[in-house]
Amino acid sequence: MKDWKNIASRSKRVTDYLKGLFLEEESPESTFTGDPMEERIVERLSRADYLRQKREEQRRFDADAAFGKLKRRNRRRVMIRVSSVAASAAILLGVIWLFQMEPESVKNVPLTKKVIVPGERKAVLVLNDGRELDLKETRATRIETAEGVIHIDSVGVIRSEESGEGVAEDSYNKLIIPRGGEYHLVLSDGTNVWLNSETELRFPIHFKGDTRQVYLKGEAYFDVKTNSGKPFIVSTAAGDVKVLGTAFDVEVYDTTRIVATLERGAISYVHESQPEIVLRPGEQLAYKLGNDQPRVSKVNTRLYTAWKDHLFCFEEQRLSEIMTILARWYDLKVRFMSEELKSVELSGTLDKYADVSQLLRLFELGTNVKFEIEGNVVTVKKAK
Repeated sequence: MKDWKNIASRSKRVTDYLKGLFLEEESPESTFTGDPMEERIVERLSRADYLRQKREEQRRFDADAAFGKLKRRNRRRVMIRVSSVAASAAILLGVIWLFQMEPESVKNVPLTKKVIVPGERKAVLVLNDGRELDLKETRATRIETAEGVIHIDSVGVIRSEESGEGVAEDSYNKLIIPRGGEYHLVLSDGTNVWLNSETELRFPIHFKGDTRQVYLKGEAYFDVKTNSGKPFIVSTAAGDVKVLGTAFDVEVYDTTRIVATLERGAISYVHESQPEIVLRPGEQLAYKLGNDQPRVSKVNTRLYTAWKDHLFCFEEQRLSEIMTILARWYDLKVRFMSEELKSVELSGTLDKYADVSQLLRLFELGTNVKFEIEGNVVTVKKAK
């Protein structure tokens, strides 16, 4: 009873704030203050885009059709859809309960011998002058450099402004996102960048010359500020992506392979071994260095961009690929007991901040796969 009273109290704090935010003519005078989990819930439910997205997911999902499809499919494939109305009080209570379970309760959850926490907002900022700043521990702050000023706000977004003085063209800072982390950066031109786990981005405080160039390792989603006279270039070890103003995702965890997915606008892929290739909205380019030519195909872009909105979206995706993504976010080590299991295909839309054991339990439904967790090691084996 004590636990439920605590849950109800925390839920009331969150819902009272949201009521004031959405129902009053003016926004509340102060920002919400609570523990990190409560603040994350408020941040997510305060975003109109998140609520619209949840409504769309619910509208698109036909439970009867999905179940019928599940029965017809080979047992190696399963459709799992976890969707909800974001403002539902029941979901809010459930989210709080998941984050509040006592250790004894956690012990009773199947598959779990140790709670594996999801990733979080964290990064290391390495300035051009050699200074390093752990952004996980840093709240709102202002950093002065020779090139300009960097602002880090209370919700973990980096913004930079140039100084009036001259800036060297090779003056780049580096933002390093470790395993189990993500971060949001706003460049000096207004371009928004969402950085995924195990990613590095080199960027200047001010873009000099005729182009706006950044250097990427890992994965990032870019919403580029339009400037027709100054193209934006994402340089990687596997080639460059050029754009004037658009939104797209670039993945280059393997330095010999690049995947660029265009959501809107237009981008082109440039590499010395290939003629320039232009992509249209809804298209994806995949290229491995050494192959004859890049492959361009139409895709559901949501599958490749939802990570920035705190979701995993999979559609008939190999289990080996899914576990690579989960391992990067939850900082896991994965062992497959047979090669055959790697080719099992799964589909679903899942909350990145959910307990990983709950996600794996869903994956077990309708398949011959069993997941066992020991510490931060997940063993994938055939179900008996």
